[in-house]
Amino acid sequence: MHKPPIEAEHNCICAFADMPILDFYSGYFDSVYIFLHPFYKVNEKLETTRIVSWNEMLSLTGFTHINQLDIALRNNIGGLVNKWKNDEDVEILKSVCEKFEILLPSEGLFQETLERQMLLSLKQRGHHYMFIADEFGYERKLADIQDYIDGKDNTALQWGPQRNWYTNKHEILYTVHWDSHFTMLCSEKATIESILKEQPFEGFYCNEETEIYWSCASR
Repeated sequence: MHKPPIEAEHNCICAFADMPILDFYSGYFDSVYIFLHPFYKVNEKLETTRIVSWNEMLSLTGFTHINQLDIALRNNIGGLVNKWKNDEDVEILKSVCEKFEILLPSEGLFQETLERQMLLSLKQRGHHYMFIADEFGYERKLADIQDYIDGKDNTALQWGPQRNWYTNKHEILYTVHWDSHFTMLCSEKATIESILKEQPFEGFYCNEETEIYWSCASR
């Protein structure tokens, strides 16, 4: 079955990898905050018992910057060209995770350890419903946010996994790039600031040069 011929607006999909993120969302959102998917630990029932920040992982690995950690994560999934290949850092990362029984963050999908906080951030802004969409915006479905929080909604999409959540008037967008270990929060600066006061996601704001592969571009 062929995918429908649609070119989605930039306020409901992930930024393209070959241009600055703020340029992609120009005219839609004035700010984008990249928050890093955390490392974590689980118990025998596979329940999350502890969140491990990227900052803590820098101490454990001896890496000097989150850029180095991001590149190691990307190399671990074969997500970079040979120019950025670094098997030594990958082995250091894997060794540390094995030693301390730490699991790697998710890539390409919203991380389960963050989803409740993301959903609450929408509820706390007065939103009761959101759209759930696939990577390219081919399909979207309306979902009750509280049902999602309560685990009563398991919306499935025909054209691929859920990679975009956004409010009905496009005030807020959560989106994730298919081989990146972070989520982007797109909105007005004041809205993002208010969310971060309640849900202190670890990350940073995009500047005029930030692209999807920010860790490579800034080295």
